[in-house]
Amino acid sequence: MLDAFHFIRPWWLLLFIPTVILLSVLWRQQDSLRAWRKIMDPHLLEALVTGESQQKPIRPITLLAALLTLSILALSGPTWSLEPSPFAEDQSALVIVLKVTPSMEEQDVQPSRAERAVQKIQDLLKLRSGARTALVAYSGSAHLVMPLTKDAGIINSFATDLTPAIMPSDGNDAAAAYALAEKELTRAKASGSILFITDALSDSLEFSGTPVQVLGMVGPDGVENLKSNTEATGAQFTPLSIDDTDITQLNQRIETSFQSMPSDEGNHWRDQGYWLLPLIALLTLFWFRPGWKVG
Repeated sequence: MLDAFHFIRPWWLLLFIPTVILLSVLWRQQDSLRAWRKIMDPHLLEALVTGESQQKPIRPITLLAALLTLSILALSGPTWSLEPSPFAEDQSALVIVLKVTPSMEEQDVQPSRAERAVQKIQDLLKLRSGARTALVAYSGSAHLVMPLTKDAGIINSFATDLTPAIMPSDGNDAAAAYALAEKELTRAKASGSILFITDALSDSLEFSGTPVQVLGMVGPDGVENLKSNTEATGAQFTPLSIDDTDITQLNQRIETSFQSMPSDEGNHWRDQGYWLLPLIALLTLFWFRPGWKVG
């Protein structure tokens, strides 16, 4: 706890400078013997002055010093612990990376790999209702189709309209798609995962940053090869299923990865200065006593 102790608003501590100056001036003004100290021996002055031993244990200037000190510390925001932000996202962000190539038009998966991919995107978005999602399309190059949004309808619409004919070049540049997806998460300052929906992945890729899930859009004959390549990249592989088993499993993995991320995203430092307010209020009650004043 002590290692994490700091002030949220440390610039308020600068108020101690004028406070010390003010208290010093007031202290001198309250010294009724100030003029005599300049011309009389201290021992003689002490012997001649009577009534000093009857001084009040708590003087107004002492109380003022304590009150100003506590107030400045409270304003500075002492803290030593984090708390979740009430505005933090309940679910992780997700960037869906869809391969859009002629190979995705093959029909070993009915009605076709591409059409089944769109159906799976729709099912996943329903399951993640309210969560932020982005869409990236890639072939020989990668393109951000839609930045992070909570509007599932627009993601579904764009995913449906994606065809190999509108892509600038053919190919399988998954590395560029991964980099673009990470860039979008960084831009939005969001924690989350990347989901590749693809029928091929090179085992030379290395996903070492944001967690990556892969939904294999291939028939039974191509599952083992795609799974092997996926695991070689460091991603998690989920085979295509005829029901919603694959989507349920994907969603669980996405949320598990998010919850295990060692990140302070969505958290903020708890202001502990409020604990000083009751003490400050208690000290101010002394000022209602008759005759209490400074200066």
